[in-house]
Amino acid sequence: MRIWEQGLVATYSLPGYKDLILEHYAAYQRPGTEIAVHGTRDDASSTAAQIAGRAVNYGYLHRFHDNQILDNVRRAAAEGYDAVILGVLQDPVLREARSIVPIPVLGYGETSMLTACMLGARFTFVCINPAMDPLVRRMIRDAGLESRAAPTAYMDCGYDDFRDAVAGRPQRVLDAFQAAGRKVMKDHGVDVLLPGQTIIAELLWKSGVTELDGAVVLDPRLPLLRTAEMLVDLRRAGIGISQRGYDWAPPPADLTAAVRRFYDLD
Repeated sequence: MRIWEQGLVATYSLPGYKDLILEHYAAYQRPGTEIAVHGTRDDASSTAAQIAGRAVNYGYLHRFHDNQILDNVRRAAAEGYDAVILGVLQDPVLREARSIVPIPVLGYGETSMLTACMLGARFTFVCINPAMDPLVRRMIRDAGLESRAAPTAYMDCGYDDFRDAVAGRPQRVLDAFQAAGRKVMKDHGVDVLLPGQTIIAELLWKSGVTELDGAVVLDPRLPLLRTAEMLVDLRRAGIGISQRGYDWAPPPADLTAAVRRFYDLD
């Protein structure tokens, strides 16, 4: 089985991040499973570092990421991958991606939330970028899970702290996660904490953090991997995804080709 994980710019611009993702998956992946990790572009340039974590704060700029993600999903299917994981908190273009390829496409946010609903009564994401709050709330609403979700918690740290953490100095990040988690647990009765930006999940796993004062701290990598495997097995058994409706029906190949030709995309 071959799985393509699709991240954003930080996947390559943050030194050591990609290796940490692969190390994390290696703890769970089965013999014969291959996992490839990609950014929107496999680019570690100074420009990539400049936009990482910042372009997502603006709808117009985020759209550039969205379009590249869709191209990469098409590439994954064309290259024979069995599933795609969108390893991005806000599940960008998840619905659109599912309509353009026959293979399963999973979202980090959606899979985390659905898993949380089996582990406790109320969940929240613990994140680092308040500017993304509208995206997180929209994702929760689109999944129909507002009644199970508490307000998103935000950590008192930033991207520079994560560079230090990946370099082997995680305590500042771990302390900030615990402080934000305890506050939302006290204020909103949360009993499942979900790592927001995926780098948080890597650092919590590396530090062995799976609970906080009795609340579950989910490691999303395991349910992502197992859900991908399950959906691939279902597809091999003849059970695919819906192909009806605006969000799910695949556009006709000739129309897709014409639209891409019209916009000089091929």
